[in-house]
Amino acid sequence: METRVGRWATYIVGSEREDPPAAYYRYGGTAAGWSWWELPISRGEPWDPGLGYTLVTHVYDSDAAVIHGLHDGEPQWQWTFGESIAAFYQGREVDDSELEDTLPARANEVSRQIAAWAAGAELPEVDEAAVADQLQNGHVFAETGFAELLESLRIVVDDSTVEGRELVPEIVEPDASDEVEKTDTGPTMEGVLAAAIDHGSAGWRELVATNWLHTFGEPPAIVAINGSAAVAFDPPISLSSYGRESRRDWVSELLGVTGEWQVVPPEHAGGLLDAVAWAREHVGVQGRPADEARLPLNVELPLDYPDGVEAPGRYPDISWNEWWRYSIADPYHAGFELAMGTELLDRVDEVADWLDYARSLLLTPLTEKYAEAGGKVPSGERDVPPYGLSVTVSYKSVRGRYGGTGGDDKGWRRALKRLRAGELTSVSIGAGVADGRGNQRDIQPWGGLSIGAQLAADREFYSLPAHLTVQISEPMRALVAKPFVEDLITRAASTLPVVGGWVDVARDLSMGDGRSRYEQFVSLRSDVRRDPRSCVRGPAWRILLGPGHLESVGGREALEASGLFTEFREIDTPDGPLLMVQCGEQPVNCTAEQRAEMVRVLAPLLPEWPHR
Repeated sequence: METRVGRWATYIVGSEREDPPAAYYRYGGTAAGWSWWELPISRGEPWDPGLGYTLVTHVYDSDAAVIHGLHDGEPQWQWTFGESIAAFYQGREVDDSELEDTLPARANEVSRQIAAWAAGAELPEVDEAAVADQLQNGHVFAETGFAELLESLRIVVDDSTVEGRELVPEIVEPDASDEVEKTDTGPTMEGVLAAAIDHGSAGWRELVATNWLHTFGEPPAIVAINGSAAVAFDPPISLSSYGRESRRDWVSELLGVTGEWQVVPPEHAGGLLDAVAWAREHVGVQGRPADEARLPLNVELPLDYPDGVEAPGRYPDISWNEWWRYSIADPYHAGFELAMGTELLDRVDEVADWLDYARSLLLTPLTEKYAEAGGKVPSGERDVPPYGLSVTVSYKSVRGRYGGTGGDDKGWRRALKRLRAGELTSVSIGAGVADGRGNQRDIQPWGGLSIGAQLAADREFYSLPAHLTVQISEPMRALVAKPFVEDLITRAASTLPVVGGWVDVARDLSMGDGRSRYEQFVSLRSDVRRDPRSCVRGPAWRILLGPGHLESVGGREALEASGLFTEFREIDTPDGPLLMVQCGEQPVNCTAEQRAEMVRVLAPLLPEWPHR
């Protein structure tokens, strides 16, 4: 099966039956008498699994795969890859810690049920121990677990999917994440429309709370261009896309508008700016003006670092992305990344000690100061109140399974205990301010805090074998009085195999997993992996260099001669000193021009620009 990010689908695998009416693809490579179909995701609608022995699997955004084994339509067993995420999509609450504790016993029981089911289906004898082991694995793409199970059952006799064929080539998969109510009757949101805002409505109050519009006053109207809505502020403020076919009355209630949607005259409907300017003058009434120190939008900030992305000509121009340009800008974040020369699975105690210290240095004072200021800090991850400081722990087990828990003392101690026991390959703890509905979804203007360690990485997806990362937003940093960067870097370098890294400040930091910001800008392929002992991941305010880096660029003398770096400092490690070079007294002093020059000086350590 071809995997892809964001797959939403239902699969039916059965013996001796015709193509299901809704099927649009049939896979090849199945055993004689068996067929494997892909259908649009079943979202509660009735479906007929058919007679005989059948497997039905629902895949949710490639994050979860719920597998049912049936006989004549009656359930015989069930298993889920990505249990926590499946529970979220199904509206259930689960305890991740309990799921992990009971995993082996549940896998053994279900493997026994699978063996009995397979025997009834006259499939080859199942190795129960091997299947139980397989069920406990995690997968980047949840559907991979389902495909591997088919191979274990010998339903798939090889991995040749090229024999598959489209049954309905013209079918378009529905966007399963679109929960907007649609109808074939009544006026829809298609076209360029404007409607007055009712500033006293519950819909507007919720819109303000969930989109952090408090500082923008009370603009007169909402404008929708084929369903993509924006507040008619000057400049416009992007909201969400509600779909051209959405009912107008439903969207009106959601957005807090009053009266009828008006069609913007054709001469003013050529684009967002023209439509919003017309609406401000002709639709609704301006209420309270915006605060003098309102939040900035991305369109109001320079495209070059550290506010946006670098200017066109050097990096790809994203200024065409209208939604991003007219959204509220993220706050500044300070952060650092420390790359390791090897995996850290045999250094779990040192990693746990470092994480615990970083938490005490950053998260503990943050939660205390937030509470002192009157904010709510819930003790667990569930039922976070509006504007509460949500603290959560996320982790990945050695079996590849993802999980999480509350970031209170109890949840943290449990995570560290599992880390020290060698059960986890990554751990991170993060904090963010929930929106007006209690969702940690849109956390402007607060930003967030994240402290993480990856001990071993899937090299198919991640560039670094192991790393430590910390980033914290400026508003949260203001609640943490004690400096932290030097302390945490020095502490890590004294006990762990740090071979490089960087420190920087920006509105958008790409750290740790996957490609760095620079690597994305130069279109480095995501499957290209580079040794952190001989490469760096891009220009930054401070860069940590090892012996291999220095040799490639001509030594410290060459860096000093460039005149680019203003400070040099050695950091001791068990394997010898690393050199920290710095560009300017503060990150803002390391300009876009200096960063471009840094790319030239560090060229032997960087992936090349496509045009270089």
